[in-house]
Amino acid sequence: MDYRDLVKFVNKYRNDNPDAAKQQVASATAEAIGLTKHRSVYACADFAIRFSSASGSSFSNVVLSLSALRSFDANPFIVVLLRATSTEYFLANTTFLKKISHSSHQLRGDNVRGSFLGHDIARSYEGIANDPTNFETLFSIHQEFTWEENLERLVEATGNIVGIGQKYVPSPAQVAKILASPQLASDTLATDDYQRLKREMAQVVAEAAPEILQLAEIDNVNVRGNRIEQSITGGINEHNLADLVRHVGDVELQLEIKTKLMDRASSPKAYNVDKALKTLGSGDSLIAFCFVGINVGAKEVTASTVSIFDSTILGATRIQFHWAGRNSRGVTQLTGDLVPLFSPTYSERIDVTEATEFLRKLIDL
Repeated sequence: MDYRDLVKFVNKYRNDNPDAAKQQVASATAEAIGLTKHRSVYACADFAIRFSSASGSSFSNVVLSLSALRSFDANPFIVVLLRATSTEYFLANTTFLKKISHSSHQLRGDNVRGSFLGHDIARSYEGIANDPTNFETLFSIHQEFTWEENLERLVEATGNIVGIGQKYVPSPAQVAKILASPQLASDTLATDDYQRLKREMAQVVAEAAPEILQLAEIDNVNVRGNRIEQSITGGINEHNLADLVRHVGDVELQLEIKTKLMDRASSPKAYNVDKALKTLGSGDSLIAFCFVGINVGAKEVTASTVSIFDSTILGATRIQFHWAGRNSRGVTQLTGDLVPLFSPTYSERIDVTEATEFLRKLIDL
């Protein structure tokens, strides 16, 4: 079922019944579109809903406990806010929560406590308004993060304990190496070793294509991505940043495997900024993506290996400040059009000046 059906029904019902109370709206909606009630949450196979109301301009009501949200976080979790003369809709999955406000003392990664209030829901995410017109885009972003990652961020944001991560502080020599890495990457593109590696990865993906097509049927984006990664790597994760490590001449190339379903929107998580800077600060390491493009209908699987400094990649890379806590620069995410990467005529291009300026921004976070 499409969430647009929810929005359409609630808007019409409230227009026809302007004096209907919250419970009347909830019950009518549940009956009309086939929702099952789970305490205060109404759900179907495709999304879950929490109806709330507010008489004034604020929205400080308790919405739901964090532990209860966990059961619904794999699908869009929609808060329907009924005001006197209007209706507002928000995605309230964990990615879009700023903190946990109510009874959140003792909240830890191993002790999920507390509830979130209406004003804890972000009204926009990295410049994207949190409203129904953007729910598809926002949920594709949310799918790239695990419950555990969001929980760790919320624990730190709530302020009860110090985050477990540590912000990378490069020395002047390491800063120089980081800023020199785009030129190193540009020089590496032209080498025979790098071109051989691109062909090798394409062959590995082609041989795994039958299994990859089967795994592409998995709905959960994190499970799907992990299983496809394992089919390519043989289940081995060689490094704490990358999925595979290969040597290209004197350069250690760290490869992150990313899955792209060609028939739907997706926003793959790119990399942890601190880990990436630390890798580049060694002076002899580079980072690249091995994209696995999957067209389930056509039963086609293709691969494209490109540097993180490739101009198309940089144009699609967004810094998620939402994730930058006291002890982290956060993560990056790919939100642009990645389809051109899979064209057989696509050629990598690195603008060294552009990439260097991007790295300066990351260092300064």
